[in-house]
Amino acid sequence: MYNFIKKNSIHIASGSITMGIITGMVLVSAAMMAPPELDTKEHECLSMNIYHESRGERSEGQIAVAQVTVNRVKHSQWPSTICGVVYQPYQFSWTHLIKNQSPKETKAWKRAQVIARDVLIGNVADPTKGAVFYHANWIDNPKWAKEMTLSKVIGNHLFYTWDGVWDNDKPK
Repeated sequence: MYNFIKKNSIHIASGSITMGIITGMVLVSAAMMAPPELDTKEHECLSMNIYHESRGERSEGQIAVAQVTVNRVKHSQWPSTICGVVYQPYQFSWTHLIKNQSPKETKAWKRAQVIARDVLIGNVADPTKGAVFYHANWIDNPKWAKEMTLSKVIGNHLFYTWDGVWDNDKPK
């Protein structure tokens, strides 16, 4: 009986050591993987845009607003940085209508920061299908919308794709 207990004890101890080594290797590997690097200023600009434009929306709506900003950066008609897009004159109303732009709602600000990070590192799909414009549903037919294709309605926002050419620029 003693030999049986002794053998099993050795096998159990051996298995524990092996599992400990494997677990340790996994932990070391995970620790060695660096988190994605973010440009702090670009992250803040995107977070501010999400916060001011869509903090009352569910996550999909906030991701959509962020994605429009990123889609504009990729488009030749807009500045090539997030901050350039966000602070381009008269593109987002909060940038010129709100004097003190500091976030006041801590929970909404932290959520905007997480969503901005996830969009920047590519953790989320674009729910807008490539939209570069949007407006709130309480705005009645903005004059530019007639030249756009409605791609998605999410919460209180309508999202539009655009071919990059205004009708008056098209050859007749």
